[in-house]
Amino acid sequence: MQKFVGVFGLLFVCFGVGYYTVHSNTDVNYIGRDPAAVRNNFDFSNLSGEKLQDAVKQRLVTGFELKKTPEASGFSLGHFVFVDQYGQKKFACQEFSRVSLTFEAEGVSVSGDKPSMELEGTCEFSKDTAKINPLWLPVAKILGERPADGEFQFNEGSGVVVRFANLPDHWPKTWLLKSVRMKNLNSTDLVIESNEVARYLGHPVVLNF
Repeated sequence: MQKFVGVFGLLFVCFGVGYYTVHSNTDVNYIGRDPAAVRNNFDFSNLSGEKLQDAVKQRLVTGFELKKTPEASGFSLGHFVFVDQYGQKKFACQEFSRVSLTFEAEGVSVSGDKPSMELEGTCEFSKDTAKINPLWLPVAKILGERPADGEFQFNEGSGVVVRFANLPDHWPKTWLLKSVRMKNLNSTDLVIESNEVARYLGHPVVLNF
């Protein structure tokens, strides 16, 4: 009897060690990020064509969120799941590698052209998969520089790049969101124009420096 108890105890310990090893080496985040297990309110795998286009655009825009700190402004978009051309279920950021937001200055023009600002960064989704992580625009750093056209890279995470064009000799204070672009190097980009932004949100998106 004591021998049986000893063998059973040994088996129990081995099972516990095995379970711990498997469990500790399992990527919990990966399990939580299975496209098949997302909430229905942003799973569009049953849609295609124009219905899919409209649904994903609405999801991106209605999930828009502006976060502000004393140094920067962060722009987050809604995330979604869809089925690609091969029938594979994917997260948006698995299909589109980059996100681009283009703004146009209000009340200012240079030789008849309005100043523009493009903020581009890596498409990365949040832990709960419902949001695309914010792209941070380092406003304080920008205002500390002399206005100039061109491309600037800032150490703000997500490979952020900011491009300016048609700038006057002072920084414009008010910027209107003109387009959202989800970029895919291997296929067509997904583009949302300013009129669509206003239609889905009910108002334009304005950024004040």
